[in-house]
Amino acid sequence: MVKQVVRRALAGPRWLYRKYRAFRVFLVALRKLVRKEREWKVPLRLRQPKWWLRGFLSRSAVLYELDQGNDPEPYVTDVHRYFRTKNMVHARIQDIINNKLSTHLLLGSMDIPSAELLGLYWRGQVHRFPQEGRLPVAEYLQEMTTGDTLFFKVLAGAEGKNIFAVHRSGPVEWTINGASSDLQRAAGVFLAQNRPLIIERGLEQHADQAALYPNSVNTLRVLTMLDVQGNGDPFIAAAVQRIGCRRSEPADNWTRGGLSAPVDLATGQLGLATRLPDWNIKEWFESHPDTDAPIRGEVVPYWREVHDLVMHSAKVLSFMEYVGWDIVVTPNGPVVLEANINTGLNVMQSHKPLMKDPRVRAYYNERGIRTGRDTEPIPPADAPV
Repeated sequence: MVKQVVRRALAGPRWLYRKYRAFRVFLVALRKLVRKEREWKVPLRLRQPKWWLRGFLSRSAVLYELDQGNDPEPYVTDVHRYFRTKNMVHARIQDIINNKLSTHLLLGSMDIPSAELLGLYWRGQVHRFPQEGRLPVAEYLQEMTTGDTLFFKVLAGAEGKNIFAVHRSGPVEWTINGASSDLQRAAGVFLAQNRPLIIERGLEQHADQAALYPNSVNTLRVLTMLDVQGNGDPFIAAAVQRIGCRRSEPADNWTRGGLSAPVDLATGQLGLATRLPDWNIKEWFESHPDTDAPIRGEVVPYWREVHDLVMHSAKVLSFMEYVGWDIVVTPNGPVVLEANINTGLNVMQSHKPLMKDPRVRAYYNERGIRTGRDTEPIPPADAPV
């Protein structure tokens, strides 16, 4: 009712109504920033209010080691992240990719290798694709073959939330996110859900990827955007290897405590890994903190194929123009797991500020994200990967 009154009052001066809408968007972003700041459970004395004024959350200031002398200018700030980068692609186009069901259908129509979509769960029933009809979730789980793994995921959402890894471990035993269960309790997990879930077949990851951490699927996050000062084609701005750990299982998600290691775009070699700081110290890892498996110096298998798949996907979906691709490397090569418009940036900037690359800075500048530096001419491109 209040919104309708405001709209009527501002119907004449359209510019004033646009200002009102922009202010409301700003308030939503500000509330999200406050919520994100409070998610970091540390004492008040560890907060970094001096960096708030520069657009950084306290945790990001620690992650980017700003108090250790790192220049804040080339970093995409948290304010930019929540207020600007989420609008790089038109909202109506974002709706397609933000919905995991429509993403699957889109990737399939473009002949992009991706995880196998098996069905959709809703109101106690599983609609199997492409069969007709539906069946109760308990019957669907009973049909699983011993050793099979399926993933039930909410249609929209990020940060590894509301993912159910279902594994049939025996004739009368299932595990859901590692917890043993019988059929009745396993079905009860889904009967308690009040949102639709897509169902994907679990992917077998390459042995080298599993060696990084065996209890999660360890995905690559690869960010592409358009070369606005070149020929307008997409390019890879950065890539990281995400690695699961005990506290992030069954996912490898950064926000749940997973690790991130930079990927050399020319060779596919991994650098030092890090993770979101629990305290006011940033940690670096040459090997996995839980298993001691080596990380630094390892090479992503099928890296050239990963590069080619991402570039092909970005080109055939160039109307998206700004995408974070989640890639799983299987024994037979890479597949696209997900695509994200509002991709997290601190998982990448934990290693290097994105706007050190003049092509990245040019793209962000053109889309309204500016630093104190002018966009500089683009140097000659390096040899292709």
